[in-house]
Amino acid sequence: MIPGPMPSLSRWAELTGGEEDGVAAVPARAPSVARMYDYYLGGKDNYAADREMAERALDRAPVVARLAQVNRGFLEYAAGLLAESGTRQFVDVGCGLPAARNVGDVVRRAAPSCRVAYVDNDPLVLAHARALLAVDRNTGAFGGDVRAPAALLGHPGLRRLIDFGRPIAVLLLGVLDFVTDGEDPRGIVRALLGGLPAGSHMVVTHTERTPALESLAETARRAGLAFTPRRRAEIAEICAPLDPVGPYPAALPLADAAGLDGPLPLVGCIGRKRG
Repeated sequence: MIPGPMPSLSRWAELTGGEEDGVAAVPARAPSVARMYDYYLGGKDNYAADREMAERALDRAPVVARLAQVNRGFLEYAAGLLAESGTRQFVDVGCGLPAARNVGDVVRRAAPSCRVAYVDNDPLVLAHARALLAVDRNTGAFGGDVRAPAALLGHPGLRRLIDFGRPIAVLLLGVLDFVTDGEDPRGIVRALLGGLPAGSHMVVTHTERTPALESLAETARRAGLAFTPRRRAEIAEICAPLDPVGPYPAALPLADAAGLDGPLPLVGCIGRKRG
């Protein structure tokens, strides 16, 4: 059985309403993490409620806006790196709202034939993705929940788009932060890798625990959300099923891109499927 809707990058307020494509409806004007993330990136797909909640989060943990920006930068960097290395299929899980540059824009600089599947469990995010991103035969947007990895990878539409006989890159940027310990994030990584062909890769980012972010997490939990920053060792354990590419897991941004603020409480990993 597929678990209930996961409060991932696409939620901040309590979910209400029915279901569509396996995900629950959320009021259009209720604050959502997807639109807060858009706000932190300087986007325009957000409402007053999102901006208000985003500013409240900044009051508790001012670093969150920079985390969103660096997270997005690492998404672009990792996707571009894998495309340049020969990967031609990408599954962006917890894709969030379309940004100025999306996975398809980045990877098709290396190879215009790349196939990209955008996956999220928020119907509003999916509506945006289907209208703005899934506009050609090599791109699709599908409902899915990372806590149900077999169902996610088994989505009929996704399997029509993505050839599971060829290597795939699965992107989990800021997604496992919203999986509780009881939901077994390492097991999710193992299950996803188990469903991928040889030669596949996975990209992960995860927020590192600090006092300010733990305070923010407590506020989120009171709102029914499972935001779970973790210690560096715990994040390394989640990434342990991967064969790391380069210096990963590593604090982000990487040293050559850290700038004046240095590394942030954000860990990134690029890894291969073993075997």
